[in-house]
Amino acid sequence: MTLVQLEYIIAVDSYRHFVKAADHCHVTQPTLSMQIKKLEDELDVLIFDRNKQPVEPTPIGMLIISQAREIIKGRDRITDTISNTRDDLSGELRLGIIPTIASYLVPLFIPQMAEKYPALKIYVEELMTHDVVSKMKEGTIDIGIVSTPLVEDGVDEMPIYYEPFMLYVSENHCLYQKEKISSRDISVDEMWLLSDGHCFRNHVINLCGDAQQLPKTLKFGYKTGSLEVLMKFVEQDYGYTLLPYLATLDLADSKKHRLRPFKEPSPKREISLITPAGFLRRKLLQAISKAIQQNIPKDLRKLDNAKIVPWKTL
Repeated sequence: MTLVQLEYIIAVDSYRHFVKAADHCHVTQPTLSMQIKKLEDELDVLIFDRNKQPVEPTPIGMLIISQAREIIKGRDRITDTISNTRDDLSGELRLGIIPTIASYLVPLFIPQMAEKYPALKIYVEELMTHDVVSKMKEGTIDIGIVSTPLVEDGVDEMPIYYEPFMLYVSENHCLYQKEKISSRDISVDEMWLLSDGHCFRNHVINLCGDAQQLPKTLKFGYKTGSLEVLMKFVEQDYGYTLLPYLATLDLADSKKHRLRPFKEPSPKREISLITPAGFLRRKLLQAISKAIQQNIPKDLRKLDNAKIVPWKTL
C-alpha cells in the first residue's frame, strides 16, 4: 500500500470517473486503474463497483476511502508544518470561491500573488458555498473565500472585508428618482434574483425581510447564476436587482446612472477566508489576506456604520 494509491482512490471517489481522476492526478487512466487494482488485490477487496455509472465505492470501499483521507491529511499536515517555517511560499494553493465574489475579486489579487510567489502554484475553482465547505473538509481544496458567518463545525472564519449592497434600478421605476435607498423601499416582488443555491440570493431575500416570498409582479421568471443577465433585464426597464459593491466598479459610465446606494447604516455582507479548524499554513493565510486588503478599495476594509445581512438562518 502506498500514499500514491491512496491519493488515486480518493480522486476516483471525488470525481466518480476514472479518466477525470487520472487527469486530476496528472497520470494516464491505465496507470491509475492499475495502481487501484494492485491495492484491491493486496487488500483482497473491491474498493469500487465499476459496473455502475458513475462509478461508486463499495460499502467496504467507503470505509477504506475514509481512512485514506485521514492518512493523506496527516501527510499534508507534516508538509504544512515544514512549509510554515519557511519565509518563502511554495507548493500548491487550492482556493475555492463562490461565483458572486470570484468574478470581481480574483482579478484584483491573484495575479499579484502569482507574481510575488512564483514557487506557489495557485488553482482557483468557483463553487457554491456548500461545495466549498464539503471539498475543504475532504481536503480537495485548502482555503475558501465565502460570505459568512457560516457557523459550521470544523471550519474557522477570518473576515477580510465588508461589502455594501447597491441597487441597480430601471429608469422607469419610482426608486430611480431616489438618491439613496432604504431596505424598506425594496421588495422581492419587483426584484430579479439569482437562482437557488446562491448565497447572494439569500442575502437579498433576508434584506427584504421575507424569506418565503418570491417575485410576483415581474412579467416573467428566469433562473440564472449570472448577475450580468439580471442587469440586462433591469436595463430593459424591468424592476431592479441588487449588486455587490465590487461588481459595480467596472460598470460603463452609461450604466452607472442606475446605481443607488443605501442609507446609513448601509447593509453589507461579510467576506471571509475559511479554513479547516487547526489549519497550519498560517503564513499562506496571512499572505492571501494581505494581498486582498492591499487591492480592494479602502472603504471596504471598515465596518463603520453598517449592518451585516446574514445569508442563512443562524
